[in-house]
Amino acid sequence: MRWFLWVAMVVSAGGAWANPSVDGTLEPGEYDHRLSVIDATATVAWSGDGQGGLFLAVSAPTTGWVGVGIGSPVMDGAWIFLGYVKDGRPVFSQQRGVGHTHTPQPSRADRWAVAQAGETTTVEFHLSADQMPVTGPSVPFIVAYADRADLTTFHEDNHDGGILTLP
Repeated sequence: MRWFLWVAMVVSAGGAWANPSVDGTLEPGEYDHRLSVIDATATVAWSGDGQGGLFLAVSAPTTGWVGVGIGSPVMDGAWIFLGYVKDGRPVFSQQRGVGHTHTPQPSRADRWAVAQAGETTTVEFHLSADQMPVTGPSVPFIVAYADRADLTTFHEDNHDGGILTLP
């Protein structure tokens, strides 16, 4: 029985079961779930925080904006989280999809990071349980990116969607 406790302590001390770091990087093994999207050019990753909240990250091959929306399989009705880096400064925005456009909303994210490494931009954030705009074990998502560092450039064919499974 002592060996079991020792193994549990070593694994726990080694960072297993730890929440993702909201630092603008998407590391292998950092998230519980990882999905390739947009013809395998981009990645969406997510983990529950153990208290009903959500860590979410999206990374795409662009120096422009990257975004992910949850709660709808299309833009209309989705809670959209967008970000980019311009002149070395990260920009993060939460928006609400309305038809084929979106409008700014007060942010629900208590932590966020946007970073650019070479030609790749990553947006990462956390929503606490009381700020989750959606509930349920299966939540539709959309993801997109564009080649301009703004919040308005159209994404052309760089968009996709799927289902997030939540704990």
